[in-house]
Amino acid sequence: MTKIAAGSFFVALLLAACGSSAEPEVTVTAQQTTTTAATTTTSSSTTTTVLITSTTAETTTTTLAAITITIVVVGDDEFGTHTSETLELLAADAPDGYAQVVAYIDVIEAVDAGSGMDVFTKTYLVGQETAYAPGFSRDEQVVWYAGTIVHDSCHSRLYSEGEPYIGRDSELACMLDQLDALEALDRSEFFESYVQGLIDGVDDPENAYWNDPNRHW
Repeated sequence: MTKIAAGSFFVALLLAACGSSAEPEVTVTAQQTTTTAATTTTSSSTTTTVLITSTTAETTTTTLAAITITIVVVGDDEFGTHTSETLELLAADAPDGYAQVVAYIDVIEAVDAGSGMDVFTKTYLVGQETAYAPGFSRDEQVVWYAGTIVHDSCHSRLYSEGEPYIGRDSELACMLDQLDALEALDRSEFFESYVQGLIDGVDDPENAYWNDPNRHW
């Protein structure tokens, strides 16, 4: 397991109704269900309290779901804030992708260069260029970073399911998850088009970034 640096902090998250198979379930006997969520943000954590109200023909039951998910973020304060904002965006606007992230990533760690998923420790190692997308605005950087987190959580999920988690087929599956998240965020047609282009050209050797030993992002 990667050692946690002294400057790291914890991002505590409660999983809101995400509609994904990775989502923890709250069991209720109900015919109709409505969900509301209240979010409180501090400098180091985001807490979402999910209030699930269930109605049956005979009774009304209110259940407070407190399902705490902790992701350890390793890096300086800027990286911690950047990562927290990115996870908050996913939770709010791309809940399916967010559900996969909290289920299959335990640690997000900043590294100088190169990005990838350590599937054995569920640690996403994030290079500076991946986290901060040089040349793009801060808002765009958050969107790109969000898509990459979902992408690499897919590799972790494939490994946990006993499926091939590296190579052409896994990259295609994870790019599709990434595109789904970007489309849900709906904040950058450029990034959506870019990932779609990689998907369309998955069998083009020029697009096979996963085979490039010299890639630095």
